[in-house]
Amino acid sequence: MKRMKSFKLTPAIITFFFFIIFFFASCDKYDTDIEGDVAIYLLDEYTTGEGSRSILNSGIVLEDEPIVSYNEIISYNSVTHTFKITGAAAEKLTDLYQSAFAVTIEGVIIYTAYFWSALSSQIVDWVVTDLVTVSQSNKMEIKLGYPYLMEDMNIPDNRNDNRILSVFKRDNKLID
Repeated sequence: MKRMKSFKLTPAIITFFFFIIFFFASCDKYDTDIEGDVAIYLLDEYTTGEGSRSILNSGIVLEDEPIVSYNEIISYNSVTHTFKITGAAAEKLTDLYQSAFAVTIEGVIIYTAYFWSALSSQIVDWVVTDLVTVSQSNKMEIKLGYPYLMEDMNIPDNRNDNRILSVFKRDNKLID
């Protein structure tokens, strides 16, 4: 019967493991060189998928000025996908039910969504934020689908795109 040789951790192996742990622990998941600001624009032109509210990536035209500028965004919570905005910004959104918008960085569209209402009975197979919540709390919680994400909904989730998180982290506006 053969006996297994005992495995000894040499100082070199221990040092190697500490180096690997230190390397991965020190990696920053945010882009520290990110430039630009996050802003929310209404869509002037867009196309939806057939029989769907999904907004197609081609043919999108943003309005000239943002509906919510970066200065009006107080913070972003990456866990709840919620923008905390100023009261003045929230007031501008009150009459935008079913309006499409885009979350952008320097005019580059990160994702699109709709302003919706919790009072609506329509199902939406796209990204939405509830205007009732916005008017009551100055918070835009971005959700996948309305009234919730249903099994047959195929909605891309870019709410925590690294570029968005990096901008907010850079300016101490990120809650994670």
